[in-house]
Amino acid sequence: MSDKPTGTTGETARAQANEALRKALRPVVEALWHSGTSVHVQCHEDTRQEVLSTLRSWLQPEHPPLSDRSILWLHALAGSGKSTIALTIANRWDNEKLLGASFFCARDGDRSNINCIFRTIAYQLSLRFPAFQEQLTKILETDPELFSSTPTRQLEKLIVEPLEAVRADAKSEAPFPIQIAIVIDALDECTDTAAVSIVLKSLALYIARIAPLKFLITSRPEENIARGFLLQNIRENTQDLALNEMPKDRTRRDISLYLRSCLAEIRENFALDASWPAPRHLENLVGLSELLFIFAAAAARYIGDTAARDPESRLMSLLDAGNAAAAKRGTSTSRSPFPILDALYIQVLENAARQLETELKDRLKLVLGTIVLAEQHLTPTTLDGLLGLLTGTVRRVLPVLGAVLTIPTREDDTTPISIIHLSFPNFLVDPTRCTDQTFLVRPRIQHSHIAFRCLKLMQSLKYNILEVASEHDCVPNSEIPGVLARISQHIPPALQYACKYWTRHLCEAEVGEDLLTALEEFCKFRLLHWLEALSLLGCVDGAVDALQSVQAFLKTQSLRATDVPSLLYDCERAVCALYPIISASAMHMYSTVALFSPLKSPIRCLAAENAWTSLDVRVGPEDTWSTTLVSHVDEFTIKALTFSPDGMCIAYGNWRGDIWLLNAHTGAELQVLKSHANTSSIQTLTFSPKGKELLSGSYDGSVNVWDVATGANLNTWNAHTDWVCSVAWSPDGTLAASASNDGTVRLWGVASPEKMVVLQHSDWVHHVVFAPDGGLLSGSQDQTCKIWDTRSIDWDSEGGTKPSRTLKHDSMVLTVPVSSDSRLVACGLNSGKIILWTKSDGQRVRSLPRRSKVVSLAFHQSGLLAAAYERSPISLWDVSAGALVKIASNDRAGTAAFAHDGLHIAHATGHQLQIHLWSSEVKQNTTTTARKLEKPLARGSTVKDRDPPGNRRTDLRAVAASPTGKLVLAVYHDELRVHEVSTGLCMRTIDNSRGTYPYATWSSTGSLFACTGRDSDNTVHVWNTDTGELIGTFSGHSKYVTGVVFTPDEQHVLSASYDGSIRRGKIGQNGQRMSSDVLLQSDSDRIWAFAVCSDGRWILSSSFGSYPPPDTSSTDLLAIPSRQPVRDNDGSYYALRLYDATTGRVLWIEHHSSLTRCVAFSEDCTRALAGNWAGEVFLYDLTQIIPPDNSVPRSQPPLAVPEHRLSNYNLYSCA
Repeated sequence: MSDKPTGTTGETARAQANEALRKALRPVVEALWHSGTSVHVQCHEDTRQEVLSTLRSWLQPEHPPLSDRSILWLHALAGSGKSTIALTIANRWDNEKLLGASFFCARDGDRSNINCIFRTIAYQLSLRFPAFQEQLTKILETDPELFSSTPTRQLEKLIVEPLEAVRADAKSEAPFPIQIAIVIDALDECTDTAAVSIVLKSLALYIARIAPLKFLITSRPEENIARGFLLQNIRENTQDLALNEMPKDRTRRDISLYLRSCLAEIRENFALDASWPAPRHLENLVGLSELLFIFAAAAARYIGDTAARDPESRLMSLLDAGNAAAAKRGTSTSRSPFPILDALYIQVLENAARQLETELKDRLKLVLGTIVLAEQHLTPTTLDGLLGLLTGTVRRVLPVLGAVLTIPTREDDTTPISIIHLSFPNFLVDPTRCTDQTFLVRPRIQHSHIAFRCLKLMQSLKYNILEVASEHDCVPNSEIPGVLARISQHIPPALQYACKYWTRHLCEAEVGEDLLTALEEFCKFRLLHWLEALSLLGCVDGAVDALQSVQAFLKTQSLRATDVPSLLYDCERAVCALYPIISASAMHMYSTVALFSPLKSPIRCLAAENAWTSLDVRVGPEDTWSTTLVSHVDEFTIKALTFSPDGMCIAYGNWRGDIWLLNAHTGAELQVLKSHANTSSIQTLTFSPKGKELLSGSYDGSVNVWDVATGANLNTWNAHTDWVCSVAWSPDGTLAASASNDGTVRLWGVASPEKMVVLQHSDWVHHVVFAPDGGLLSGSQDQTCKIWDTRSIDWDSEGGTKPSRTLKHDSMVLTVPVSSDSRLVACGLNSGKIILWTKSDGQRVRSLPRRSKVVSLAFHQSGLLAAAYERSPISLWDVSAGALVKIASNDRAGTAAFAHDGLHIAHATGHQLQIHLWSSEVKQNTTTTARKLEKPLARGSTVKDRDPPGNRRTDLRAVAASPTGKLVLAVYHDELRVHEVSTGLCMRTIDNSRGTYPYATWSSTGSLFACTGRDSDNTVHVWNTDTGELIGTFSGHSKYVTGVVFTPDEQHVLSASYDGSIRRGKIGQNGQRMSSDVLLQSDSDRIWAFAVCSDGRWILSSSFGSYPPPDTSSTDLLAIPSRQPVRDNDGSYYALRLYDATTGRVLWIEHHSSLTRCVAFSEDCTRALAGNWAGEVFLYDLTQIIPPDNSVPRSQPPLAVPEHRLSNYNLYSCA
């Protein structure tokens, strides 16, 4: 019997599944071929038959060689009818059950967003193929945020992997047709600034895995799209079809058929004489089309306009205008490539103007200019609201423009006004084409008007614009009751448009007094309300770029004195500092800004008027914004940093082998690059000169080339025999270099990496860099900096290439930047000195004062040298004078990077990354303050140490709060600090070197605290809280300690270790070192986390080990596992174990598929929590095996412990 739901139940289940996928994928339904918002029509009967036949042959497997290509590219210039063909074939394939999905791009809203294409296609495939939907649903359950990922990842996870899973599923018999058509129309209308189309680059990566899908892509032959079709994988799998290369007589025939049919319909509608139009007039009109279907379509709409009701006169006037334009060709001063089409557009506009009364005629240019320059398509009502017109004005103006615009009916207030073809707006803004000043749209003047109207509209913004009840003040936006309905009611579309796009219009405007006054009023009173609206609309991610663009634009204008720039900067810094809160909760934003903005911040004052909070920050607020922009913590140690050339992005690599790309101003995640084959630590990173690629070097000796836009690994070079310390691009991007601990520098040809030259040092090579003039420099452990002439390199040599110059030092050379004019070389040494040399002749210029080990150096355009040190603040030096100019805010750096703009600094120590601005002040003998927003631990307080600001610690390793909540233990690299929460004061400092991953904890009363010791001795230390006396040091573990717990009576301390043991030490009255007793020992497992229940009877541990899997056959077990053991790629098995703390007896084992990072008991010992590496949290009911009345544990038969999954987050601790 089938277990599939049938009838109404099955239909309901399917509808629910479809709705769940719609919410998860957020498809753009307006982009589907049959969407009512489309302005395109299908091919007229009997036209384009040859092209349509070619498309059908390409899809059918019985027509080789056409059908063996996975992609067909249909391309032509504007107005050639590409979209009409795409719509026609999509309809036919849909009727034949061959269409899988479609995406018709347009330059408005999400239809222009390349990030929406593949997720919309995946949604359509799921509706058509149940087996695909089943696999797609599974993938989305494990990664629900895929809708926001890059196009490449969406293609892989949402399309390729479900397809492969369906094909691999033996139960799915012929789940797909042999061929499934995917139609992507007008790809050139998507916003894609990449040098090569990101959509095509994504397809190139997975072209071999997309069967049975076949992609029809139409576009103009734009440069980045044409480059995409030159990619080898795409080129080998693409059938090229150029409409412009079709025989002209066939195109002319099709246009003639189309016009003949349209005019016949007009003749019938208006009851004209059967002889109309005269054959010579029809032939004349066909000739004027110049083989452009857009001319034929616009002409037919103009002639048959039902508002004018005069097709005979319109045809003749159009022919007269077209013939006049044709006669002037070659003699006219006009540089228009489409003079006859332009004549048609002038004819349309002149007739429109004649039909309008004077008042509406004056509105015509305003309305048209806004339609042409608006950032998205607008409905008539929205356009009225944006321009401040009486409701209905736009609908009264536009009907006379039916030849060039599609206007929704009066009953339809959701469909936007659409331009029939992009050639019309191009005509309106081009003075060489639109020669009638009555209709010419001057963009700067029009943008000024739109910007002014946006600013006026936003004066209606206010606090709590959605009128949310006070009990929901601090909830995330998504949890506000009826949030979408409230947005529709209180933030109408015109206001939404103003909030999203006012900055774009302003940056293209002429700033007169009226516009400046409106901008001043907005900045003084509405900036924070604007952020509230952006938060509710989900658009905060663009706020920083928008604010910066306005500030940059205003600097180019000659304005009177105004506070606008400083107010915009203040708002920008607030968004950078508080981005997570502002983007997540519009209402909570006010309290956050009021609490954590600087005391003299104007936006703090505006927030305070509306903030409601019981918190008060008494210690730590600054007067002005600190230099810190971003503070980010990674799960693993950060090993490498680099800024993109434009300074908008920071990339870092970690110990696990991940590369993260963050917004350099907000810290928002942009991309994560992961190699399936390489999990080795990333040691070095650098962007290509144009920022389109990223080069990484790893601990395993590999060099990887990444595509930034798609996240794809473009190439992996394996030539080094030891880890790669440094990588570099040549200024023109044609060469790459890598330096390694194997003592060599490898010089690669990026396009042909098989061409490689080996350059030799006698010891580790720490750094390699290209000079702006193309020369190559390398710094080494052998205490030399070698300069290599890349122009004279012999690519066929095997290690025989000699440096053109060698600069010798008395300490190992760690970093070697070159000035922008290639004149100076700075060598940063392990000793802390920086030596300056002239590159051309190798003359030593000067030495800068010694500090700690040099980590990174960079020349700025101004000739200044930025220097980062391992244990000294980042400094800015004047190299001409050898003088210190500025000192930044850090006290140490493990790795560092400097942005090309000379303004931004990034440095990382351990797991923490910070991005700073250089202070605008010159600081000779002091430092600025690097402060982070510290999480309030109790009402009215934050933790603060006694150190002066310049010594603010950045090496915090662990934190533990006392059970009473009155004290906090902070563990640093070389000391412990005990802080009082109520005052933030440091009450006690204990000098004691900590390990790499210390663990700290308190006893149940808070009278004792413990912390692990050095990595080398694997000890546990216990102190008395009141006296600070060390009262116990316990040894015995052979590997590092992973957890420490006091017994409830505070007489013993338990410790778990990577060596598989749990040991127990008796707490004495002195600090003598003593060995703890072994309580539990496993020879094959390593313990990662453990917990002891409050009455001390039970221990719960998380462990992992290699083969064999945990033995669950013992009769001592009181419960059986609920799942089978799972072996991961490293051969490890993961398990939870419940022990009797007295005897060490194992009572229960539960298998897991990934490492459990944290465990905890409930206070009454009846429940247990476990959080694993995959972000899953499990709740276990232990009453099945441990009765709550403290009686003897239940005996056989064994039961499975009930398990409940609670959430899906990245877990670090449980409580």
